[in-house]
Amino acid sequence: MSSKELIRPLTALRFYAAFLVFSIHASMLPGLQWLGHVGSDLQGKIGVSVFFVLSGFIMTYVYYGEDRYEPSRLSGGRFIIARLTRIYPLHMLTMLISLPLGLNSPTAPVDPAALPYHFLLLQEFSPFGYLGDAPNKVSWTLSCEMFFYLMTPLVFTLMIRAKKFKAWTVGILFLVVSAATVLFMFYPEIHEERAMFRWSDYLLGILAFLFFQKAQFNIRPWMKWLMPFGIAWFCFMMYGEYHWWDELPTTLMLLPGSVAIVLGTGFLKHTKSWFLASDRMVFLGEASFAFYMVHEFILRYSRVALMKIGFEIHWLLYIPWMVFVFIVIQWVAIQFHVRFEVPMQENGRRWLFKVFRLDKKKVVPAVSR
Repeated sequence: MSSKELIRPLTALRFYAAFLVFSIHASMLPGLQWLGHVGSDLQGKIGVSVFFVLSGFIMTYVYYGEDRYEPSRLSGGRFIIARLTRIYPLHMLTMLISLPLGLNSPTAPVDPAALPYHFLLLQEFSPFGYLGDAPNKVSWTLSCEMFFYLMTPLVFTLMIRAKKFKAWTVGILFLVVSAATVLFMFYPEIHEERAMFRWSDYLLGILAFLFFQKAQFNIRPWMKWLMPFGIAWFCFMMYGEYHWWDELPTTLMLLPGSVAIVLGTGFLKHTKSWFLASDRMVFLGEASFAFYMVHEFILRYSRVALMKIGFEIHWLLYIPWMVFVFIVIQWVAIQFHVRFEVPMQENGRRWLFKVFRLDKKKVVPAVSR
């Protein structure tokens, strides 16, 4: 299995997940309120669910592979540092940029006492209480990812020791976490979006990779329909949001669609389609983390400025206006990605490997989540 063949379409998939989140946040701008339709909140949840499942799939592919993960301090330390240097530099920079917004927000003010938790990405670790919005609101998903990453060496170690029963081991973990989510979903003081409950998405991504690992050389006709099924599932969920419930009962309901989309994309690894594996789409996928991290605070700052000048736009220009906003934010995100994110990730990883004496082996190539 060629790394580039598999990673290219999955990397491009990240862009589409990030765009779903952007599309609902863009509704805060004058002239784009129409994006905030009834099911728009579910749109963002779909993007996050795909992100989490994809993260578990990719992390297992890159770091575990064919049982090559070694349950040792060296392997665990290298994995954690690789992930820390992936998310923390951009998180810290965007948090500082967003801080004036958060401290002066009339609708979602940031509690200064909670800033250490937001800075360390610990705000979603506990299922109880609520520390308020972070300065950069989207960083709540990074807190979930941080929890996933801290648990990953333990999961990989259990998989190695379980040998041929590794899928069963991860499956049992998934069922336990899912059962806990269902059990506590009716308790108002416990929040389903917390990291320990969203861990089910990540674990299902690991299971999806284990299935893919066995099935990739024996593609069945039905596997080619996984992506259309995933899209249809999400359309079904959107229909339910409009007609059956005011809010999705549980994010677990999104998982069939998310895993189908991820697996379906994986099975299309040989595709040369422009929207999944072209050089431009892959690059946008690589820059999607920066796009995800910068889009919300740019929109919020823009909203403040546009409201002050009384900005209005004719309805015939709504679509061009949205395209313009997207292009500007995407360009800014690419600058963050190329000029800050990538250099900080590479240099930070190299430095921390030396500091903790983990540079004895060849570094595993960095793969974006």
